[in-house]
Amino acid sequence: MDALLGAAQWVVGKALAPVADGVLEVWGATNNLGLNIEALKMELLLVKATLETASRKHIDGQAMEELLGMLRDSAHCAEDLLGELDYFRIHDELQGTCNAVDYHAKGGVHDLALNAPHAAKGVRKLLDLSTWSCKKRLRGNSSSTPSTNQDHKEDNGRMPKLGKLLPCSSSPHVHDHNTGQSTLCGALQREHTKETPMLVFNRVNFSERMKHIVEQLKPVRKEIIKILQCCDRMTVPDIAQSRPITTGYSIEPKLYGRDHIMSTIIHDMTKGKYHKKDLSVLPFVGPGGIGKTTLVQHIYRNQQVQGHFQLIVWVCVSLSFNLNKLLEEIKTYIPRVEGEKEGRVEELIEQRIKSKRFLLVLDDVWECSNEDDWERLLLPLKTSQEKGCVILVTNSQLFHAFVFGDDHCTRDQFFLLQTGDKIMIKLKGSPLAAKSVGRLLRKDLSLRHWRRILESKEWERLAGVNHIMPALKLSYDYLPFHLQQCFAYSALFPEDFHFSSSQLINLWIGLDILQPAAQNQTFKDIGLSNLNELVMHGFFREEETNGHLHYVMHDLLHDLALQVASHNCMSLHHSNMGLVEIQPSIRHLSIIIDDNDTMSYESFKSRLRKLKIRLKVKQLHTFMLFGEMNESITNIFSDWFREANDLRVLHLVKMSSTVESMLHNFPALVHLRYLCLGTKNNGRDMHLPSTIPRFYHLRILDLGSWCCRNLPEDLSNLGKLRHLYTESDELHSDIVNVGKLTLLEELKVFRVNKKVQGFEPKQLGRLTELRQLGIYNLENIHTKEEAAEAKLMEKNYLERLTLDWDSKRSNTEPGVEAIVLESLQPHIYLQELCIRGHGGPACPTWLGDKLGVEALQSIELSSVSWEYLPHFGKMWGLGKVRLEHIYALVEFVIEQSFCRLIRLELVGLGCFEKWVPSQEAADHMFPLLQVLIIRDCPILLELPFSNHFVEPKLDQDWNIDWFPKLQELEIKDCPELLLVARIPWTETMCLVNIRDIKLLENFEYKSKSSYLHISGKGDLQSLDEVVAFHNMTGLEKLELFKCPPLHSKQLLQLTSLNKLFVYDSDCVVGLLEREGDVEWQNPLEDLTVEESCEGKELTELLTHLTSLSELNIMGSENITKLAVGVTTSAVAIEVEQEKEDDELLLFPTHLSYSLQELLILGCPDLVLVDPPSSFLPAGGGGGFQALWCLRKLKIWDCPKILSARSSFSSPSCCLFPSYLQELFLRGVEGMGNLEPLSNLTSLTLLELDHCGEDLTCRGLEPLLTAGGQLRQLKVTGSPGFFVGWDPNPRRVLQDERGEEQDLQQHVFPPSSSKLQELSTDETMGLLTAPICSFLSSSLSELQLIEGYQEIEGFTKEQEDALHLLTSLQNLKLCFFRKIQSLPRGLHKLTNLKSLDVLVCPAVKSLPKDGLPKSLRKLDVSKCGNEELKRHCRALLGTIPEIFVHRS
Repeated sequence: MDALLGAAQWVVGKALAPVADGVLEVWGATNNLGLNIEALKMELLLVKATLETASRKHIDGQAMEELLGMLRDSAHCAEDLLGELDYFRIHDELQGTCNAVDYHAKGGVHDLALNAPHAAKGVRKLLDLSTWSCKKRLRGNSSSTPSTNQDHKEDNGRMPKLGKLLPCSSSPHVHDHNTGQSTLCGALQREHTKETPMLVFNRVNFSERMKHIVEQLKPVRKEIIKILQCCDRMTVPDIAQSRPITTGYSIEPKLYGRDHIMSTIIHDMTKGKYHKKDLSVLPFVGPGGIGKTTLVQHIYRNQQVQGHFQLIVWVCVSLSFNLNKLLEEIKTYIPRVEGEKEGRVEELIEQRIKSKRFLLVLDDVWECSNEDDWERLLLPLKTSQEKGCVILVTNSQLFHAFVFGDDHCTRDQFFLLQTGDKIMIKLKGSPLAAKSVGRLLRKDLSLRHWRRILESKEWERLAGVNHIMPALKLSYDYLPFHLQQCFAYSALFPEDFHFSSSQLINLWIGLDILQPAAQNQTFKDIGLSNLNELVMHGFFREEETNGHLHYVMHDLLHDLALQVASHNCMSLHHSNMGLVEIQPSIRHLSIIIDDNDTMSYESFKSRLRKLKIRLKVKQLHTFMLFGEMNESITNIFSDWFREANDLRVLHLVKMSSTVESMLHNFPALVHLRYLCLGTKNNGRDMHLPSTIPRFYHLRILDLGSWCCRNLPEDLSNLGKLRHLYTESDELHSDIVNVGKLTLLEELKVFRVNKKVQGFEPKQLGRLTELRQLGIYNLENIHTKEEAAEAKLMEKNYLERLTLDWDSKRSNTEPGVEAIVLESLQPHIYLQELCIRGHGGPACPTWLGDKLGVEALQSIELSSVSWEYLPHFGKMWGLGKVRLEHIYALVEFVIEQSFCRLIRLELVGLGCFEKWVPSQEAADHMFPLLQVLIIRDCPILLELPFSNHFVEPKLDQDWNIDWFPKLQELEIKDCPELLLVARIPWTETMCLVNIRDIKLLENFEYKSKSSYLHISGKGDLQSLDEVVAFHNMTGLEKLELFKCPPLHSKQLLQLTSLNKLFVYDSDCVVGLLEREGDVEWQNPLEDLTVEESCEGKELTELLTHLTSLSELNIMGSENITKLAVGVTTSAVAIEVEQEKEDDELLLFPTHLSYSLQELLILGCPDLVLVDPPSSFLPAGGGGGFQALWCLRKLKIWDCPKILSARSSFSSPSCCLFPSYLQELFLRGVEGMGNLEPLSNLTSLTLLELDHCGEDLTCRGLEPLLTAGGQLRQLKVTGSPGFFVGWDPNPRRVLQDERGEEQDLQQHVFPPSSSKLQELSTDETMGLLTAPICSFLSSSLSELQLIEGYQEIEGFTKEQEDALHLLTSLQNLKLCFFRKIQSLPRGLHKLTNLKSLDVLVCPAVKSLPKDGLPKSLRKLDVSKCGNEELKRHCRALLGTIPEIFVHRS
């Protein structure tokens, strides 16, 4: 009832808005219309007063709900009508017309001419009604006579249904006899023109509609007043009584999924950042059911917490925050102390906690509206003399526990877990949701029951007090009405949508939810305030991606929003719109078209038609479409827009180019407030609909993803426009006569005198609401008077200002430019200022000695010719400074005001030499600076802390004297700058990007991804010169290029390092000395060395890497011998004995248990040898067999690596470990055949590239048949690989006498292949009947590449063999430069889905016998033959995807 009452009040308030200032009444002051407006306004005020009275009464019941609904609907009609009237008032104002007055200024015959059209329309309507009634009676008397088609046409054309005649109905279509065009409620008509028709005013019908609305409102209002007289006054219910009282003891014995969070909080309280503070308040924020209380209960009962705090108190506050009661309850939980004196409760608390470290939990705090109460609560608690006092405030293993209880999921229940995982994803970590759903699932452990719950979301409808929706609903009910609206209408966006703040606020503005409460408040201010409150209450969650803040709504909260807004909001998915019940009161609709939805056009069209029948499109206020809108969908929705004349919000993005014609035929959207248009074809410019400048009520025009270069000439007609979002800011400069947009809040680019008219400086004078302004081409202003016309001083709300002189202008007038800038002084509260290209000799006085912008927070000066910079010392609020291309700057003075500086950018300062601290700033070095950017300062020698730098000890703690809060550091193209401080010198530093300075070519550090890259210069002697290794304990990935070697002490400090890449350095590591008597180890898992090491050095490093799982050795020409499987002790012996043999690389035995991936690339002389002294592990073998855990092996361009295999001590011919899964060999010679691979029964992928022209496939069959697992095979560069191979030879048996028996009786059954993907350039040898028959049952993808022998065409035998591949789904023919036709009979490949013909320029046509009907994709885009492309275009419509042009 409260929601319905609030909604009715809101609609009435919106209806009264057009008549609030009296302008509309003055405009409509005629004998009839003016009185009607006054009568309607009075009735609406009476209704508003009645509803306000009702809000203070206790009302309920279905009948009252219906009465309130009737008032709301009539108020909607009044809102529409008054909005339309205001539309015509604006139109009269713009066009100089006088549609709504009774008397013409010239009097006499002009009065008659003015009133005649309105009277004629009124008479015509009466005649229509009489004619229709007469015909109806005649048809009623002749019921046996069937109606003729003509009767139907007259019925539809002349007289609509009775419901459409009611003046209060919302903008229905009524036919006009003379023009054949439709009318809005008999008030809006279209003139018959070829261009977009104009709307015509009909005063008589407006008058009738107003009378009718008053007649509808009055009796309902009077009846409600009578009912209210019998109702009691509203008493505020004690909702707290329905809330369970919590204690410090949790009924959940174990905390699931929050262990890390709980451990972090406990550490911070007992040992970390709160340990030494006086009193810390830690809030746990979120809606009911999210798990706040449970988490705090487990913290409260933790043994470490219990032992740390001398006093622990738990108080359940619930919804009523009564300070006196709360203090009294806290007092009762604190033991009395000896010598305690009587006094007020606050004094008693002070005495009892004075010498105690305490933890106070205030659970279930919903609201503390009085800030003084909160301060009074904290006052006695701050008196404790002990440090570390804390107040906690609370405002998928778990899932399994709730389903299966203490018993684990039994083996016969595993089949349920997949469905359960899908339900868990929807719960998004909500403990109360998991508990609620778990109860449902536990009732019936059957897949059918679980699937039904997954699909129906039955748990959402449960009404128990401990279930999720009631808990969330209670959080919602406690919100103020305006926040409830903001939250509920957000349900129109899809689930898991990442909102920007502007997307949410624009929707709220479009729906008139936001109403400024103060004169200097904007819609954006109110919207951000509401959004922050919803975040604070846990209804939205803030997330940051790439520096951009966005908001996310939990799926359960999205479901709640849909539930509470279901009476007038609906969000439909493309696939389920036919299954959802639609209420007749729906006014706000969104449709989500899934990108992966395969529904056909016809099916979607059918569902939309049915939806249109069930939905009252004419009463829609909101329509939002998410997903790509192609031509077919465009055609469907074009009919909708002809009827949906009441739209306030229209959101269409990702539209195809064909939608352009539809937009130019927009109907009379006279109520539109928010229009968002976007295209998916960003390569093509599209003209905006010519009707947009007629949407006089439009407040927001979002063209952020619309490709266009020009705006309509008359866009300035949109006098209520506040925000114009465009893909390019430059589009703002196209607005002619922008001064008419007096409510505009951002004008990012205004080019002075861009054209002869409409771009004068005076256009800016009336724009008093601007928050952001950019004035460009200021060189076109030549006088002080012209500059003053912009009236910048009067723009009291202006926050951001850019003043720009074109740097490419032909001449400069320093004196004129100085006067102009002096006259462009903004108001004192400006926050951000940017001045570019000013040619005057000095800064203006309002930025210098007579500072007029003291509140400035950001200043950017670029390419100015000033001899001296402004005195920044007076700008105490300054947080950002950017200085660019100022050649007069030699010294940068560090002002005391820079103590608040957060961002400093110095770019292109060619003469900048040094930093000069001012006397006042000597005690600090940018204490709050977070971002420092220095680029292209060629003679700068140092950073500002260099003069004060004292080299710290290598193992000292974080130093906080220099830029203690710095997060981002960028230094580029400063070749003389020496980086004295080692990085990172502060714990806050998270991003460093340095290029071309002394010692360093490149230095890149990212703490979030735990990554460091260093490219050194020749002068860099040690990495300790630039890296603070003792502060790099969290580093996980290190890349070194042309750097000095690492040392064991440095490696030992990198305790989290798991990836190390060393390129083009003298060596990987230096001296690896022992650490005491202990042999040190490093947790490195991934090592890559390129052109950086010798065998001995790498061997020694590998002995310390016991966790290494991936090793890449590239371009190491100094390594010529490799031995695998040597014990660590043997390695030590060999290293000691073979001091001169730096070319030998030994793999220690521990790699057998850890190494999973190995790459050896570009080692031309490397030879695989037996381990020295035959140090082989038990069960080992030759080659790589000792690497038992190896799963992936790549050997590229190492032609000699197998040249010594004949000398291996092991008798086995196998070279690789049997569990190998992926093998890549390129340029490896000497195998001859694949028998050395015959033991690889686990191999799934094999690539052989140029491994000898003599390589054959002998030995391949065991990898493909029953014992093998090979699924992917690629063979190139071996022209005879498949020649003569018969996978199923006819093998015969001999009898006891040695004679052959009957072949037909004893032939072994044929074997079949498991191969699924094959790529080869040995086409001739492959396409034979035996091979293709062998592969037919499994091969799904085949790529044929032209090899050594050029092919001019396929033989019949090859085509017949190809037809045997009946499982083939994807076929690629590549680089066949001479074949003129594709293989015949492709239509026999009945499972083929994709055919790619790549770089086959001679192919002119497709097979004459056609392509298979199963084909879904045909690509000939890289063939270049126009005749072939013409053949393919002829198939458009028969194959879903055809590509004929290069992308």
